[in-house]
Amino acid sequence: MGVLDQLLGRPAAVPPDAGRLFALPAAAVALEAATGFAPTGAGGVCHRLVEGGAFGAFDRARREVARLLSGDEPRRTETTADPHGWGWTHVTRPPDDFGGLVADLHLVESTLAAAGFGRYLLCSVAAFRRGEGRQRLLLVHVPVRGTFYPFAPRPPDGPEDGHRRRNNLVETRARDALLETLPMEPDTARWFPVRDAPGL
Repeated sequence: MGVLDQLLGRPAAVPPDAGRLFALPAAAVALEAATGFAPTGAGGVCHRLVEGGAFGAFDRARREVARLLSGDEPRRTETTADPHGWGWTHVTRPPDDFGGLVADLHLVESTLAAAGFGRYLLCSVAAFRRGEGRQRLLLVHVPVRGTFYPFAPRPPDGPEDGHRRRNNLVETRARDALLETLPMEPDTARWFPVRDAPGL
């Protein structure tokens, strides 16, 4: 913790802990049993884009991620960027290979952290769907806090509605179902909507 952090009473940053992702397969079983939400096979890691002097090292780390994720036929990957300065590494696997998806998300997080870019990681997400309906749920992992939270966008009512609303009841029930298996984020003000995540 720096001197300024001590003076302002800010807590020290928690080192990124990608290993907590490996609790997700057991959590998925508990979530489906309690709520009916099952993995879709989609997930991703969101990170801040890097410019300036650090860009070369960051670009090498991203290319290493792409190399490590290549060569597995059932898996599909894609990288995207948005105008707000965030980048995504999207990963898709068959829904019944949720353990493989979690391993892929861990690989992305840990590779970027090992290259010195752990503080650039915003979150990792795994997508879930209930039955044949339109209701989606994301489990969001925030590596710098070591916690998870649910995000449930409401299906849009029309083409201009988008995913601006969220289903607080679904989120609360998902949190309650996962309290025994995941370290859930206790501060709901930190349950930020993840609008551009895969699976929406």
